[in-house]
Amino acid sequence: MDLDEFYPGLPQRTLQVNYRRRPECTCLRHELPPVISLSTIEKNKSQSSLCSQYATRRGPNQRIIAISLFGPKENKRFQLNRTLKFLHELIEDLDKIYSDDFILRIYHDNTINVTDIICPIECQHSNVDFCSMAYKTYMPPKIWRFLPAGDPLVDISE
Repeated sequence: MDLDEFYPGLPQRTLQVNYRRRPECTCLRHELPPVISLSTIEKNKSQSSLCSQYATRRGPNQRIIAISLFGPKENKRFQLNRTLKFLHELIEDLDKIYSDDFILRIYHDNTINVTDIICPIECQHSNVDFCSMAYKTYMPPKIWRFLPAGDPLVDISE
């Protein structure tokens, strides 16, 4: 059906959601290559990642290393600065040890600030995805890191 036939002169616009930008971020994440295979596109239409829209756009056969990151409510010994130091070291090690397309997924609660922590890391490191668990309170935080095992787009999870 052609809308111009019924509404001549009406400007037609398509709504595009930018998968590369979080609403809270001022930066754009790295652009992902398009999924080329028609069979892959058809297969993935009904599948989405258990992490984020960006993770879904990565397509199938993802190789994931997952960690849980949660604040003082669940972990009394939580110290944000110390935790972030270890997180940055882990990201650097990921680049050295798992250079063959492994992605670090960080499942986190709402104590991890999007603007100050998540945006700079995701925009600087294309192989890191933050996965918000703020609305999945029925699942204990220590279990989050096992979610990739049930993700239809993940092949290898460590």
